[in-house]
Amino acid sequence: MLEWNENYSIGILIFGILVAIIWLLLFLFFNYRKMLLDKIKLETNLREKQEKIQVLSEELAKQLEYEVARRIHSDHLSEYLFENSLNPIVIVEYSKEEKFKILKYNQSALEILNIKIMKECFLELFVGLESQKYALMKINEALENKKKQNFKSIIKSKNENLPMIVSVHTFIYEGKLALYFAFVDISEIVKLEQKLHNKQAMLIQKSKMEEMGKMLGNIAHQWKQPLNSLFLLCQNLKEMKQFGELDEERFEKYIKIMSEQIQFMSKTIDEFREFFKPSKEIERFGVYEAIKNILELFYKLIDKRIVIQLDIEEKVNIFSSKNEFQQIIIVLLDNAIDAIKARFLKNEINEGQIIISCNKVDKEDQFCLLKIRDNGGGINKEIGEKIFESYFTTKENGNGIGLAMVFMILEKMGGSIAYSNCNDGVEFQIKIPLAKD
Repeated sequence: MLEWNENYSIGILIFGILVAIIWLLLFLFFNYRKMLLDKIKLETNLREKQEKIQVLSEELAKQLEYEVARRIHSDHLSEYLFENSLNPIVIVEYSKEEKFKILKYNQSALEILNIKIMKECFLELFVGLESQKYALMKINEALENKKKQNFKSIIKSKNENLPMIVSVHTFIYEGKLALYFAFVDISEIVKLEQKLHNKQAMLIQKSKMEEMGKMLGNIAHQWKQPLNSLFLLCQNLKEMKQFGELDEERFEKYIKIMSEQIQFMSKTIDEFREFFKPSKEIERFGVYEAIKNILELFYKLIDKRIVIQLDIEEKVNIFSSKNEFQQIIIVLLDNAIDAIKARFLKNEINEGQIIISCNKVDKEDQFCLLKIRDNGGGINKEIGEKIFESYFTTKENGNGIGLAMVFMILEKMGGSIAYSNCNDGVEFQIKIPLAKD
Protein backbone atom coordinates (compact mmCIF):
# COMPACT_ATOMS: atom_id res chain seq x y z
CA MET A 1 0.00 0.00 0.00
CA LEU A 2 2.82 2.25 0.89
CA GLU A 3 4.60 1.35 -2.33
CA TRP A 4 1.48 2.25 -4.37
CA ASN A 5 1.18 5.61 -2.72
CA GLU A 6 4.76 6.46 -3.57
CA ASN A 7 4.20 5.48 -7.21
CA TYR A 8 0.99 7.50 -7.27
CA SER A 9 2.77 10.57 -5.89
CA ILE A 10 5.56 10.24 -8.42
CA GLY A 11 2.97 9.96 -11.21
CA ILE A 12 1.12 13.02 -10.05
CA LEU A 13 4.40 14.92 -9.81
CA ILE A 14 5.38 13.89 -13.33
CA PHE A 15 1.89 14.83 -14.59
CA GLY A 16 2.14 18.23 -12.93
CA ILE A 17 5.53 18.79 -14.46
CA LEU A 18 4.16 17.85 -17.89
CA VAL A 19 1.19 20.22 -17.47
CA ALA A 20 3.54 23.01 -16.41
CA ILE A 21 5.77 22.34 -19.41
CA ILE A 22 2.73 22.34 -21.73
CA TRP A 23 1.46 25.67 -20.26
CA LEU A 24 4.94 27.11 -20.59
CA LEU A 25 5.14 25.98 -24.20
CA LEU A 26 1.67 27.40 -24.90
CA PHE A 27 2.60 30.69 -23.22
CA LEU A 28 5.83 30.89 -25.20
CA PHE A 29 3.96 29.99 -28.41
CA PHE A 30 1.24 32.62 -28.01
CA ASN A 31 3.75 35.20 -26.85
CA TYR A 32 5.96 34.45 -29.85
CA ARG A 33 2.90 34.54 -32.10
CA LYS A 34 1.89 37.95 -30.70
CA MET A 35 5.43 39.25 -31.13
CA LEU A 36 5.47 37.91 -34.67
CA LEU A 37 2.12 39.55 -35.49
CA ASP A 38 3.26 42.85 -33.93
CA LYS A 39 6.44 42.66 -35.94
CA ILE A 40 4.51 41.99 -39.14
CA LYS A 41 2.12 44.89 -38.33
CA LEU A 42 5.03 47.18 -37.50
CA GLU A 43 6.82 46.24 -40.70
CA THR A 44 3.60 46.81 -42.65
CA ASN A 45 3.08 50.24 -41.04
CA LEU A 46 6.70 51.09 -41.60
CA ARG A 47 6.46 50.06 -45.25
CA GLU A 48 3.26 52.11 -45.70
CA LYS A 49 4.87 55.15 -44.09
CA GLN A 50 7.94 54.72 -46.24
CA GLU A 51 5.71 54.57 -49.29
CA LYS A 52 3.85 57.72 -48.12
CA ILE A 53 7.15 59.47 -47.47
CA GLN A 54 8.27 58.45 -50.94
CA VAL A 55 5.05 59.80 -52.47
CA LEU A 56 5.30 63.02 -50.45
CA SER A 57 8.93 63.40 -51.41
CA GLU A 58 8.05 62.98 -55.07
CA GLU A 59 5.15 65.48 -54.75
CA LEU A 60 7.37 67.93 -52.87
CA ALA A 61 10.02 67.59 -55.53
CA LYS A 62 7.41 68.24 -58.22
CA GLN A 63 6.02 71.24 -56.31
CA LEU A 64 9.51 72.58 -55.81
CA GLU A 65 10.26 72.19 -59.50
CA TYR A 66 6.91 73.88 -60.33
CA GLU A 67 7.50 76.74 -57.88
CA VAL A 68 11.01 77.33 -59.20
CA ALA A 69 9.68 77.26 -62.77
CA ARG A 70 6.75 79.53 -61.80
CA ARG A 71 9.01 82.04 -60.10
CA ILE A 72 11.38 82.06 -63.03
CA HIS A 73 8.39 82.54 -65.34
CA SER A 74 6.90 85.16 -62.99
CA ASP A 75 10.15 87.08 -62.85
CA HIS A 76 10.38 87.02 -66.64
CA LEU A 77 6.70 87.99 -66.91
CA SER A 78 7.07 90.82 -64.37
CA GLU A 79 10.11 92.09 -66.18
CA TYR A 80 8.27 91.87 -69.50
CA LEU A 81 5.24 93.74 -68.13
CA PHE A 82 7.50 96.33 -66.50
CA GLU A 83 9.46 97.05 -69.66
CA ASN A 84 6.50 96.94 -72.06
CA SER A 85 3.93 98.85 -70.00
CA LEU A 86 2.44 101.82 -71.85
CA ASN A 87 2.43 103.74 -68.57
CA PRO A 88 5.61 105.20 -67.06
CA ILE A 89 6.89 103.15 -64.09
CA VAL A 90 9.70 104.30 -61.80
CA ILE A 91 11.30 102.45 -58.87
CA VAL A 92 12.82 104.78 -56.30
CA GLU A 93 14.96 103.98 -53.27
CA TYR A 94 13.41 105.38 -50.11
CA SER A 95 15.57 107.37 -47.73
CA LYS A 96 14.68 109.43 -44.69
CA GLU A 97 16.65 112.29 -46.21
CA GLU A 98 14.04 112.32 -49.02
CA LYS A 99 16.70 112.06 -51.74
CA PHE A 100 14.72 109.39 -53.59
CA LYS A 101 17.47 107.82 -55.69
CA ILE A 102 16.21 106.35 -58.98
CA LEU A 103 16.81 102.58 -59.08
CA LYS A 104 14.98 101.65 -62.26
CA TYR A 105 12.50 102.98 -64.83
CA ASN A 106 10.85 101.53 -67.92
CA GLN A 107 10.86 102.59 -71.57
CA SER A 108 7.59 104.55 -71.24
CA ALA A 109 9.08 106.63 -68.43
CA LEU A 110 12.08 107.36 -70.65
CA GLU A 111 9.83 108.44 -73.53
CA ILE A 112 7.19 110.41 -71.59
CA LEU A 113 8.65 111.83 -68.37
CA ASN A 114 11.30 114.51 -68.04
CA ILE A 115 14.14 112.13 -67.14
CA LYS A 116 16.70 114.89 -66.60
CA ILE A 117 14.60 116.55 -63.90
CA MET A 118 13.63 113.16 -62.45
CA LYS A 119 17.27 112.10 -62.02
CA GLU A 120 18.28 115.39 -60.41
CA CYS A 121 15.38 115.46 -57.95
CA PHE A 122 12.51 113.00 -58.28
CA LEU A 123 9.98 115.25 -56.50
CA GLU A 124 10.62 117.96 -59.10
CA LEU A 125 8.51 115.86 -61.48
CA PHE A 126 5.47 117.15 -59.59
CA VAL A 127 4.57 120.65 -60.80
CA GLY A 128 4.46 123.24 -58.03
CA LEU A 129 5.45 123.24 -54.39
CA GLU A 130 1.96 122.27 -53.20
CA SER A 131 1.91 119.24 -55.51
CA GLN A 132 5.32 118.17 -54.21
CA LYS A 133 4.16 118.47 -50.59
CA TYR A 134 1.02 116.47 -51.39
CA ALA A 135 3.05 113.76 -53.15
CA LEU A 136 5.37 113.55 -50.12
CA MET A 137 2.35 113.19 -47.83
CA LYS A 138 1.03 110.31 -49.98
CA ILE A 139 4.46 108.63 -49.89
CA ASN A 140 4.45 108.80 -46.09
CA GLU A 141 0.91 107.37 -45.99
CA ALA A 142 2.03 104.46 -48.18
CA LEU A 143 4.93 103.81 -45.80
CA GLU A 144 2.83 104.03 -42.64
CA ASN A 145 -0.25 102.12 -43.82
CA LYS A 146 1.55 99.60 -46.06
CA LYS A 147 -1.15 100.28 -48.66
CA LYS A 148 -1.09 101.60 -52.19
CA GLN A 149 -1.94 105.30 -52.51
CA ASN A 150 -3.55 106.86 -55.60
CA PHE A 151 -3.76 110.59 -56.27
CA LYS A 152 -4.03 113.13 -59.07
CA SER A 153 -1.20 115.49 -59.91
CA ILE A 154 0.32 117.55 -62.73
CA ILE A 155 3.54 115.88 -63.92
CA LYS A 156 6.40 117.33 -65.98
CA SER A 157 6.79 115.47 -69.25
CA LYS A 158 9.26 116.04 -72.06
CA ASN A 159 7.10 118.57 -73.90
CA GLU A 160 4.39 119.76 -71.50
CA ASN A 161 2.84 119.33 -68.09
CA LEU A 162 0.33 116.46 -68.04
CA PRO A 163 -2.50 115.63 -65.64
CA MET A 164 -1.87 112.11 -64.31
CA ILE A 165 -3.08 109.56 -61.79
CA VAL A 166 -0.09 108.57 -59.66
CA SER A 167 0.01 105.23 -57.85
CA VAL A 168 2.66 104.56 -55.19
CA HIS A 169 3.33 101.59 -52.91
CA THR A 170 6.31 100.20 -50.99
CA PHE A 171 8.17 96.93 -51.54
CA ILE A 172 11.63 95.40 -51.07
CA TYR A 173 13.80 95.71 -54.15
CA GLU A 174 17.22 94.03 -54.13
CA GLY A 175 17.22 94.11 -50.35
CA LYS A 176 16.31 97.81 -50.14
CA LEU A 177 13.09 99.57 -49.14
CA ALA A 178 11.79 101.03 -52.37
CA LEU A 179 8.84 102.98 -53.76
CA TYR A 180 7.03 101.78 -56.87
CA PHE A 181 5.53 104.68 -58.87
CA ALA A 182 3.13 104.15 -61.78
CA PHE A 183 1.82 107.11 -63.81
CA VAL A 184 -1.38 107.12 -65.92
CA ASP A 185 -1.98 109.98 -68.35
CA ILE A 186 -5.55 111.30 -67.96
CA SER A 187 -5.29 114.21 -70.42
CA GLU A 188 -8.12 112.88 -72.59
CA ILE A 189 -10.34 112.29 -69.57
CA VAL A 190 -9.71 115.86 -68.37
CA LYS A 191 -10.60 117.19 -71.84
CA LEU A 192 -13.83 115.17 -71.86
CA GLU A 193 -14.68 116.43 -68.36
CA GLN A 194 -14.09 120.00 -69.56
CA LYS A 195 -16.34 119.41 -72.58
CA LEU A 196 -19.03 117.99 -70.30
CA HIS A 197 -18.62 120.96 -67.96
CA ASN A 198 -18.97 123.38 -70.90
CA LYS A 199 -22.02 121.48 -72.17
CA GLN A 200 -23.66 121.72 -68.76
CA ALA A 201 -22.91 125.45 -68.65
CA MET A 202 -24.48 125.86 -72.11
CA LEU A 203 -27.59 123.96 -71.01
CA ILE A 204 -27.94 126.20 -67.97
CA GLN A 205 -27.46 129.36 -70.01
CA LYS A 206 -29.92 128.13 -72.66
CA SER A 207 -32.49 127.51 -69.96
CA LYS A 208 -31.88 131.02 -68.63
CA MET A 209 -32.41 132.54 -72.05
CA GLU A 210 -35.78 130.79 -72.26
CA GLU A 211 -36.73 132.56 -69.04
CA MET A 212 -35.72 135.96 -70.41
CA GLY A 213 -39.06 136.62 -72.14
CA LYS A 214 -40.92 136.02 -68.90
CA MET A 215 -38.43 138.23 -67.06
CA LEU A 216 -38.86 141.10 -69.54
CA GLY A 217 -42.63 140.89 -69.06
CA ASN A 218 -42.14 141.18 -65.31
CA ILE A 219 -39.80 144.15 -65.70
CA ALA A 220 -42.28 145.92 -67.97
CA HIS A 221 -45.00 145.29 -65.39
CA GLN A 222 -42.84 146.50 -62.48
CA TRP A 223 -41.65 149.58 -64.39
CA LYS A 224 -45.07 150.68 -65.58
CA GLN A 225 -46.16 152.20 -62.27
CA PRO A 226 -42.82 153.95 -61.49
CA LEU A 227 -42.67 155.40 -65.02
CA ASN A 228 -46.22 156.75 -64.69
CA SER A 229 -45.30 158.25 -61.32
CA LEU A 230 -42.15 159.86 -62.75
CA PHE A 231 -44.13 161.30 -65.66
CA LEU A 232 -46.76 162.82 -63.31
CA LEU A 233 -44.06 164.18 -60.98
CA CYS A 234 -42.29 165.84 -63.91
CA GLN A 235 -45.57 167.37 -65.08
CA ASN A 236 -46.29 168.67 -61.57
CA LEU A 237 -42.81 170.19 -61.29
CA LYS A 238 -43.24 171.90 -64.66
CA GLU A 239 -46.65 173.35 -63.71
CA MET A 240 -45.49 174.49 -60.26
CA LYS A 241 -42.53 176.27 -61.85
CA GLN A 242 -44.79 177.95 -64.42
CA PHE A 243 -47.12 179.23 -61.69
CA GLY A 244 -44.31 180.13 -59.31
CA GLU A 245 -45.38 177.55 -56.72
CA LEU A 246 -42.12 175.56 -56.69
CA ASP A 247 -40.28 176.28 -53.46
CA GLU A 248 -37.19 174.50 -52.06
CA GLU A 249 -39.18 172.18 -49.77
CA ARG A 250 -41.50 170.95 -52.53
CA PHE A 251 -38.59 170.59 -54.94
CA GLU A 252 -36.62 168.39 -52.47
CA LYS A 253 -39.73 166.31 -51.74
CA TYR A 254 -40.35 165.63 -55.43
CA ILE A 255 -36.67 164.87 -56.07
CA LYS A 256 -36.68 162.33 -53.19
CA ILE A 257 -39.79 160.56 -54.55
CA MET A 258 -38.32 160.47 -58.06
CA SER A 259 -34.99 159.11 -56.73
CA GLU A 260 -36.79 156.31 -54.89
CA GLN A 261 -38.67 155.34 -58.05
CA ILE A 262 -35.46 155.36 -60.09
CA GLN A 263 -33.64 153.27 -57.44
CA PHE A 264 -36.47 150.74 -57.54
CA MET A 265 -36.13 150.48 -61.33
CA SER A 266 -32.34 150.23 -61.05
CA LYS A 267 -32.65 147.42 -58.50
CA THR A 268 -34.92 145.52 -60.89
CA ILE A 269 -32.31 145.77 -63.64
CA ASP A 270 -29.51 144.73 -61.24
CA GLU A 271 -31.48 141.64 -60.24
CA PHE A 272 -32.12 140.87 -63.89
CA ARG A 273 -28.41 141.19 -64.75
CA GLU A 274 -27.35 139.20 -61.67
CA PHE A 275 -29.55 136.27 -62.59
CA PHE A 276 -28.58 136.09 -66.25
CA LYS A 277 -24.81 136.38 -65.89
CA PRO A 278 -23.13 132.93 -66.07
CA SER A 279 -21.94 132.99 -62.45
CA LYS A 280 -20.65 129.84 -60.71
CA GLU A 281 -19.43 131.57 -57.55
CA ILE A 282 -19.79 129.37 -54.48
CA GLU A 283 -21.28 131.24 -51.54
CA ARG A 284 -23.28 130.83 -48.36
CA PHE A 285 -26.91 131.90 -48.78
CA GLY A 286 -30.35 131.38 -47.30
CA VAL A 287 -32.79 129.07 -49.06
CA TYR A 288 -35.77 131.27 -48.16
CA GLU A 289 -34.23 134.48 -49.55
CA ALA A 290 -33.07 132.79 -52.77
CA ILE A 291 -36.51 131.33 -53.52
CA LYS A 292 -38.36 134.51 -52.53
CA ASN A 293 -36.16 136.47 -54.92
CA ILE A 294 -37.06 134.07 -57.74
CA LEU A 295 -40.79 134.42 -57.05
CA GLU A 296 -40.56 138.21 -57.15
CA LEU A 297 -38.57 138.22 -60.39
CA PHE A 298 -40.45 135.59 -62.38
CA TYR A 299 -43.80 134.66 -60.93
CA LYS A 300 -45.68 137.90 -60.20
CA LEU A 301 -47.67 137.64 -63.43
CA ILE A 302 -48.67 133.95 -63.34
CA ASP A 303 -52.29 132.83 -63.63
CA LYS A 304 -54.17 134.15 -60.58
CA ARG A 305 -55.75 130.72 -60.13
CA ILE A 306 -52.31 129.32 -59.22
CA VAL A 307 -51.19 129.84 -55.62
CA ILE A 308 -47.53 129.39 -54.64
CA GLN A 309 -47.11 128.77 -50.92
CA LEU A 310 -43.79 129.02 -49.04
CA ASP A 311 -43.16 126.99 -45.90
CA ILE A 312 -39.43 127.42 -45.35
CA GLU A 313 -37.35 127.97 -42.23
CA GLU A 314 -35.55 131.27 -42.71
CA LYS A 315 -32.41 130.00 -40.95
CA VAL A 316 -31.73 127.17 -43.41
CA ASN A 317 -28.48 128.05 -45.23
CA ILE A 318 -26.58 126.15 -47.90
CA PHE A 319 -23.11 126.62 -49.39
CA SER A 320 -23.27 126.40 -53.17
CA SER A 321 -23.83 128.41 -56.35
CA LYS A 322 -26.87 130.58 -55.65
CA ASN A 323 -27.34 131.11 -59.37
CA GLU A 324 -27.53 127.37 -60.10
CA PHE A 325 -29.76 126.71 -57.08
CA GLN A 326 -32.25 129.31 -58.35
CA GLN A 327 -32.14 127.68 -61.78
CA ILE A 328 -33.23 124.38 -60.17
CA ILE A 329 -36.20 126.10 -58.52
CA ILE A 330 -37.24 127.78 -61.78
CA VAL A 331 -37.22 124.49 -63.72
CA LEU A 332 -39.33 122.71 -61.11
CA LEU A 333 -41.78 125.62 -60.74
CA ASP A 334 -42.18 125.98 -64.52
CA ASN A 335 -42.91 122.25 -64.85
CA ALA A 336 -45.47 122.44 -62.05
CA ILE A 337 -47.18 125.49 -63.59
CA ASP A 338 -47.29 123.86 -67.05
CA ALA A 339 -48.84 120.70 -65.57
CA ILE A 340 -51.47 122.72 -63.68
CA LYS A 341 -52.34 124.78 -66.78
CA ALA A 342 -52.82 121.55 -68.74
CA ARG A 343 -55.36 120.44 -66.13
CA PHE A 344 -57.10 123.84 -66.36
CA LEU A 345 -57.58 123.26 -70.11
CA LYS A 346 -59.14 119.86 -69.42
CA ASN A 347 -61.38 121.38 -66.70
CA GLU A 348 -59.99 118.87 -64.20
CA ILE A 349 -59.26 121.50 -61.52
CA ASN A 350 -60.29 125.08 -60.81
CA GLU A 351 -57.33 126.08 -58.65
CA GLY A 352 -53.64 125.28 -58.89
CA GLN A 353 -51.47 124.87 -55.82
CA ILE A 354 -47.69 124.68 -55.44
CA ILE A 355 -46.17 124.21 -51.98
CA ILE A 356 -42.45 124.79 -51.44
CA SER A 357 -41.24 123.53 -48.06
CA CYS A 358 -37.88 123.18 -46.37
CA ASN A 359 -38.76 122.47 -42.75
CA LYS A 360 -37.00 119.18 -42.24
CA VAL A 361 -33.27 119.50 -41.64
CA ASP A 362 -31.24 116.29 -41.44
CA LYS A 363 -28.60 117.44 -38.95
CA GLU A 364 -26.92 114.05 -38.71
CA ASP A 365 -26.11 113.88 -42.43
CA GLN A 366 -25.81 117.68 -42.75
CA PHE A 367 -28.44 117.91 -45.51
CA CYS A 368 -31.54 120.04 -45.92
CA LEU A 369 -34.60 118.49 -47.54
CA LEU A 370 -36.42 120.80 -49.94
CA LYS A 371 -39.83 119.70 -51.27
CA ILE A 372 -41.84 121.14 -54.16
CA ARG A 373 -45.35 119.73 -54.39
CA ASP A 374 -48.14 120.50 -56.88
CA ASN A 375 -51.59 119.32 -57.95
CA GLY A 376 -50.69 119.02 -61.63
CA GLY A 377 -51.71 115.38 -61.98
CA GLY A 378 -48.44 113.57 -61.27
CA ILE A 379 -45.98 111.68 -63.47
CA ASN A 380 -46.93 108.60 -65.48
CA LYS A 381 -45.14 105.51 -64.12
CA GLU A 382 -44.22 104.42 -67.66
CA ILE A 383 -41.98 107.47 -68.15
CA GLY A 384 -40.88 107.93 -64.54
CA GLU A 385 -37.42 106.42 -65.10
CA LYS A 386 -36.72 108.68 -68.10
CA ILE A 387 -37.62 112.12 -66.77
CA PHE A 388 -34.00 112.96 -65.79
CA GLU A 389 -32.58 111.93 -69.18
CA SER A 390 -31.33 114.65 -71.55
CA TYR A 391 -33.76 115.68 -74.30
CA PHE A 392 -36.62 113.57 -72.96
CA THR A 393 -39.85 115.56 -72.87
CA THR A 394 -43.61 115.02 -72.94
CA LYS A 395 -44.38 118.66 -73.80
CA GLU A 396 -45.28 119.60 -77.35
CA ASN A 397 -42.76 122.47 -77.44
CA GLY A 398 -40.40 121.14 -74.76
CA ASN A 399 -36.65 120.68 -75.24
CA GLY A 400 -36.02 118.02 -72.56
CA ILE A 401 -33.11 119.80 -70.87
CA GLY A 402 -34.78 121.08 -67.68
CA LEU A 403 -34.81 118.07 -65.33
CA ALA A 404 -31.62 116.66 -66.87
CA MET A 405 -29.90 119.95 -66.02
CA VAL A 406 -31.35 119.86 -62.47
CA PHE A 407 -29.98 116.33 -62.00
CA MET A 408 -26.50 117.36 -63.21
CA ILE A 409 -26.36 120.49 -61.03
CA LEU A 410 -27.42 118.60 -57.89
CA GLU A 411 -24.94 115.81 -58.58
CA LYS A 412 -22.17 118.41 -58.80
CA MET A 413 -23.38 120.00 -55.54
CA GLY A 414 -23.21 116.64 -53.77
CA GLY A 415 -26.99 116.52 -53.52
CA SER A 416 -29.74 114.41 -55.05
CA ILE A 417 -33.29 114.57 -56.40
CA ALA A 418 -36.18 112.10 -56.28
CA TYR A 419 -39.93 112.29 -56.84
CA SER A 420 -43.12 110.57 -55.74
CA ASN A 421 -46.71 110.87 -56.93
CA CYS A 422 -49.12 111.99 -54.22
CA ASN A 423 -52.89 112.50 -54.37
CA ASP A 424 -53.46 114.54 -57.53
CA GLY A 425 -49.92 115.74 -58.14
CA VAL A 426 -46.22 115.11 -57.71
CA GLU A 427 -43.68 115.98 -55.03
CA PHE A 428 -39.99 116.48 -55.83
CA GLN A 429 -37.60 115.94 -52.92
CA ILE A 430 -34.21 117.63 -53.13
CA LYS A 431 -31.33 116.96 -50.73
CA ILE A 432 -28.61 119.62 -50.60
CA PRO A 433 -25.63 119.82 -48.21
CA LEU A 434 -26.10 122.41 -45.47
CA ALA A 435 -23.63 125.23 -44.96
CA LYS A 436 -21.39 124.49 -41.98
CA ASP A 437 -21.74 126.89 -39.07
